[in-house]
This record gives sequence, structure tokens and C-alpha cells, in this order.
Amino acid sequence: MTSRESFTPEEWRTLAQTPVEVMFGVVVASNGGLRRELKTIRRTLRHADEFGPETELVTHLAGFVRVNADRVRRDAETHDFNRAVTIARAHDYCRETTTIVRARATAAERDEYGRFVRWCAERVADAGVEGGILRLGGRRVSPAERAFIDAIGETLAVADTSGETIE
Repeated sequence: MTSRESFTPEEWRTLAQTPVEVMFGVVVASNGGLRRELKTIRRTLRHADEFGPETELVTHLAGFVRVNADRVRRDAETHDFNRAVTIARAHDYCRETTTIVRARATAAERDEYGRFVRWCAERVADAGVEGGILRLGGRRVSPAERAFIDAIGETLAVADTSGETIE
């Protein structure tokens, strides 16, 4: 079991910030309504325990992001959401996180952490309807959001929603 104390403060901040950066990436990937999706990000973070963490690492992390959800929302409201920069930053965080958890966490914790990050992204992507007229006939998850989430899954080497591992 890996606890928060197993990580340096900088590593812990990176682990906690990665789901947030990935959710920001989902927001800009779809060109959706930023205010609505920022509310979804805060709601997702506030209810991170709904993920049902099983490992000590993700249990502690879910509690940490839940407590900091309002701060994340305030910070996001002053954030510059340049599409290319935001997506690149999300991928950078995922690569850095992968390095950290490979060095310090168990295989089960690495897998669950990746699933947690992807779960956060899926919640934001599923929050609204993209396209259509007056939100009728649109898609819950746009092709751009799906492509971004799949790319993040590859970076984190986590299972997709069908249960197959992405290599």
C-alpha cells in the first residue's frame, strides 16, 4: 500500500493536479461551454469518492481533490484556456504522473489511478450534449473529446471502458 507520505510534496501535487488538467483538456477539446463544464469539473472533484476507490493511494487522492474542488474552480476562472497549450499540458502531466506512479506505487494502484483520471475525464465529457439543434440530436461525447480521452488513456496505459488494456 502506498500512502501520501510515499511521495514528495511536488509529486503529490502532480498526482492531484493531473485529473484537473485532463478535465481542462476535455473542455477545450470539445469547444463546449466553459462555464457549464467548469461547474462539472468542480462537481466531479467534490464527488470523487463516487469513483469507489479501492486502493489507499486513490482513496487519499480522491479525498484531497474533493477538499480542494472550490480552489480549483476559482483558479480555473482566471486560467487562460488556449486549446493547444491546455491539451499539451494535460499530456505532460499524464507522462509525469506515469513516471511517478511507476516508481512509487503498486501495480494495482497504478491501474486504479489511471482509471480514476479517465473517470474524471469521462464525467466532464458526458456532462453536455455537443452538436445538434437546441441540444437535440447531438452527441453526449464529441469525437474530439473521445479522441482526447483515448489518447490520455494510452499515455496512462489504462483500460478503456470495454475493459481492454490500451498499449
